[in-house]
Amino acid sequence: MKGAVIRLLLLMGLLAVISRAQVLRADAGTPVTLAAGALLLCGLFAGKVAKGLGLPRLTGYLLVGVAVGPYALGFIPNAGVKGLELVKGLAVSLIALVAGTELRLGLIRRVGARVAILCAGVCGLTFLACFGATFAVKPLLPFMASMTVPQALAVSALVSTVVVSFSPTVTIAIVQETSARGTFTEFLMALVIIGDLFVMVAFALAAGVTKASFGGGLDVTGLLGSVGWELFGSVAVGCVLAMVVLVYMRGVKRELPLFLVGLSFAAAEGGARLHLSPLLVSLAAGALIANLDEKAGERIHHAIQQAGLPVFALFFAAAGAGLKLDALVTVGPVAMLLVALRGVAIWFSCKRLAPADDPRLKEYLWMGLISQAGVTFGLAALVSRTFPTFGPQVEVLIVAMITAHELVGPVLTRRALAASGEVRADEAAGTA
Repeated sequence: MKGAVIRLLLLMGLLAVISRAQVLRADAGTPVTLAAGALLLCGLFAGKVAKGLGLPRLTGYLLVGVAVGPYALGFIPNAGVKGLELVKGLAVSLIALVAGTELRLGLIRRVGARVAILCAGVCGLTFLACFGATFAVKPLLPFMASMTVPQALAVSALVSTVVVSFSPTVTIAIVQETSARGTFTEFLMALVIIGDLFVMVAFALAAGVTKASFGGGLDVTGLLGSVGWELFGSVAVGCVLAMVVLVYMRGVKRELPLFLVGLSFAAAEGGARLHLSPLLVSLAAGALIANLDEKAGERIHHAIQQAGLPVFALFFAAAGAGLKLDALVTVGPVAMLLVALRGVAIWFSCKRLAPADDPRLKEYLWMGLISQAGVTFGLAALVSRTFPTFGPQVEVLIVAMITAHELVGPVLTRRALAASGEVRADEAAGTA
């Protein structure tokens, strides 16, 4: 571990020299390529260091990204980080594909109803706590101070819907890293996935109501149509992709990791352009594959473990580099208030509402629900684009919260899995 720390520091020193030489500057012409290479190298080294310290590798990826990114040491230019959006989409699709292979009908029959009930309770209580707080601090938020009461209520609901969201990306990456298996892990994964489906529907409804409160009119038909297209259209496209994968696996039987990376990239890019959810597309594809052919699902799981390490390291390092530390200064107090309320609401609802037949759920489940990442980033960006008058400031507030959650969430998720007793002693080689 000592050697890994030294190599990481030497690598960061080299980045500093390169930065001073302005090789990584935007005017050099290739900031994205160089940023990708630098973040990948730093991420891989930092992952080893974090593992040596008993932390999730993912935390190492994030922290080194924050350190060398444009908002801290500035070794990586902002233009290079922004150019890595394609990698982010690819990583989310790969992780969702793995998650889908875990959603077998047997699991849904065992825990589906209990997960849905608990999820409704956790999301509902968290939403109410954050909604009340956001409306109460209206005078302290510059973008809400001049709004009418109906407008402030609508914006509070919109913000709170985003704040409720979980992070299937982080949860599944930590499960992959620790090779955790068991009923607690299954329950946690099912809850974060179903929870974000709830959030997607609620967000579309809240966005529609907010538009109406600002004079855009409430188009119920259009609202239901867009929600239906995103949900059912994503599932339909995912089913088509599943059949393509099964045909390839039975006919070609070669270079499966490479094929899955290409397919996930197509799902991410195509889904975004068709206004579908790339997360849901890949999730549906993985679930259908695993339920039609269990061995094919296991092969996909293994193939992504082989191919996913560099993608996940780059994805989380880039996510860390993109965290706007200065946002913590401008909206920090309100963001930290919402972070605290969200954490307390999740803890309280899990303590009160989690099934009593497994005491681990009441004790440790809340720790696995703190993280926020890809879906929350996406919803915050959507608010910014949809409501240009106040959306960018809402995005800053949400990103400040994500920054806090990203720093503690992966550690808590790993502790929850370890405390449940379902982490395997020998971690799978080559996982995130």
